[in-house]
Order: sequence, then C-alpha cells, then structure tokens
Amino acid sequence: MCARGVIVVVSLWVLWGVAACDSDDNSDSTGSEPADDDTDDDSAPDDDADDDADDDGLPVNPFLYPGRSGPYPVGNTSYFLEDDTRALGCGEGNRRLVVEVWYPATDDADAYPENTLYDFFLDQQEEAMAAFAEHGDMSPPDNYPTGSYRDAPLRDEPAAMPLIVFSHGFTSSRFQNYSTANWLASHGYAVVSPDHTCNALVAPFPDGIIGFSLFDAPFTIFERVADVRFLIDVFTQSPPAPFEGRIDAERVGIMGHSFGGFTVSETIKHEPRAGAMVQLAAFGLPGVPGDVTAPSLFVRGEQDKIMAPFGAFHDAYRDQMPAPKIELSFADTGHFAFSDLCVFSPWLAEDGNGCGEETRIGSDELFTNPTPEEMNVMMSPYITAFFGAVFFDEPELWHYLETNHHHPERITHTFWP
Repeated sequence: MCARGVIVVVSLWVLWGVAACDSDDNSDSTGSEPADDDTDDDSAPDDDADDDADDDGLPVNPFLYPGRSGPYPVGNTSYFLEDDTRALGCGEGNRRLVVEVWYPATDDADAYPENTLYDFFLDQQEEAMAAFAEHGDMSPPDNYPTGSYRDAPLRDEPAAMPLIVFSHGFTSSRFQNYSTANWLASHGYAVVSPDHTCNALVAPFPDGIIGFSLFDAPFTIFERVADVRFLIDVFTQSPPAPFEGRIDAERVGIMGHSFGGFTVSETIKHEPRAGAMVQLAAFGLPGVPGDVTAPSLFVRGEQDKIMAPFGAFHDAYRDQMPAPKIELSFADTGHFAFSDLCVFSPWLAEDGNGCGEETRIGSDELFTNPTPEEMNVMMSPYITAFFGAVFFDEPELWHYLETNHHHPERITHTFWP
C-alpha cells in the first residue's frame, strides 16, 4: 500500500462508514462478555503429535497440530478467470482476475521449480517492475524462493479440501501473505487469492499489466466483495480441472489484510457460504445482520498507525459479530507486520508502519516490530487452529484457541466462547 493509497483508502472508509451507519443503526449486538486468558499453555495439540502419528511420524489428521508447518509440501499455481456478469471498472470488457492458488502437493513436489517472488509476475516482470517504479521505490529488489513449488501436482489426500479465499490490501497484491498461505496449504487447505483488478498495484495478465486505477477506487469495495463471492462460486461449483471434486463446499473461510480485512468484513454480511472469517490489521463497520453466524478471528497491532483512527469502528463491529470469536492484539506491532510486504517492498521496509524499528503512536519512543518470520510462527498457528476448530469442531483446536500460546509478552488474547 503506497502513501497516496493510504490517503485514498482512509477517505473511502470514512465515506463507506457514514453510509453504512446511516442505514444500519438498528442492528443487533451480541452483548457478550469477553473471557480474557493470557496463560501460557504447553498442552497444545502440536506438542502431543507423536500420540497420533503415522509410521512416518506425520500427523494422521493434517488439520491438527497448528503450531508447526503441516505435513504436506505446498504447490502453487496461477489462473486467469473472467466474470461475464460484471464489467471491468478500469478498462473494456468483462471483469477478469489473476488468481493464485496454494494447495497440498505430492511428496515429490521438490522435483518441480521452487516458486520465486518474480514468478508471481507471470512473464510480465519487466512491465510489472515499470509499474512499481511509477509509484516510487516500490520494486522488489531481490528474487528469492517463497516456500512453495510452482505447478506441482495436487496430492490425492485430503480428498476434500477446505477453501480459504484471501483478499489483499489497498494497492497491494495477491501474494502479499504467501507465508500464511503456505502454512495453511501445508495443513491441507486450498488458499485462493486474487489480484483485485484495478485496485491491485499490478495484475499481470497475458496481454499486459492492468495497474492501479485511482478513478476506480471509489467503487473498489463493491468490486472486491463481488470478487470474493465470485471465487467462492468458481471453486465450489466449477473449479479448474485439478481441483474438480476436491473442494469441500461446506467448509469455506474468508481472510483479508488491511483493506482486504475490510473487504471480508463486508463480505461476511452477505455471503452465508463463508463459515469463518479472519480479519488482519483491519476493521469492520457496525451493522452486522442478525443472521450472520460465522465465527471470527481478529488480529491487530497495538502500534498500527493506519488503523488507529478506526478503533471505535472495529470495536463496534467486533462486538456485533456472533460468538465464538477471538481477538489477538500484538504489542509493539504495526500494520504491515501481518503480511510479507516488509520483505519485498523497499519503501515499506524502510518507512512502513510495521517494518523494522519505528516510533510508538503519540511519542518518540522507539520499538522494533516482529520480523515477518517471527510473525508467521506466532500468527499462522492461530489462523490454522481457528479454521480447523470451526470446520471440524476438534476439541483440541478449540482448546488451542482458548489460550495464549507461548507469547504472553507479545499477545493479548481475548476469547468470547
């Protein structure tokens, strides 16, 4: 998210908030009381893995043991999808999306090319770099492996995979949280993430890049919500060939960071197929319909300077979401720490809220954000446990979610049962 993108998105959120609050003043609120629990618990499922392991020492149930990377290698692949019911807001023709999918791959996945950062640009690297340069020092300076294998075969098990649709931030990219996607896929999930065309910084189509459109920005929230719902349609009803018959249409989750978190917070109000929601460094707007039943996980940074003005909106939205719900509040953590953006965006790595050393909100006192690697091993286990608990109702995973695991100095944990 570039600097001017932050300004635009703040304006959009305020306008959207006024409209939503005007129309939903009579919404229901749960009124439930939180159960605070900051204890360190060493009895998490991953600590007892040997009790339920196969002959190779791998967990029998891949959706358990969230505290470590799962038993499966991870593959990723890209698709170009078209929604012929909508027009492209920043060009001619139908709305189209570049979509990345991460999935559990076969054991010989390492025989396939290891995906690198530049691979996400899909043979449009030169044009993509030029588009980044137009927004300042934004171009990824280095190419490096991202932890998955491009176009590796989909493994035969699990037979039906839960589906997670991820929404990126304002002027960001579909691969901004590849570490979280890898973690989930290694546990048996299919993670689908689009470049929200016209709002992504670059969307690399075969006929050229479609870049960020300032003129399309006022409409992007509507387009984004429709994108998420379109991808649920595609992957639960008529997915690309390798995924035919392999997606569990009864287990669908949505997740997003920043404006993507706002996107999924609005989507959950209108999409009953989404059975669970994870919101990262974002907020929602009050006016949650009474028929929303999906559990939610809210992940926030106490030094998030971008989201700080919207704290009241967040609290009101969270309070209206039904239980069970969990909030993880990370001390000494800013906005972009909940993604991989600090790694590959030079501008953010140097000046972005959530990257490296910076000053606290309202003071000159310095603190150091967690590195993306540190954040991944703290955050991804909770996300994995959350989706697993909701989708499979595993008692061990609910127990995992009820406690603050190993990070009481960093995380304030609140659980509403």
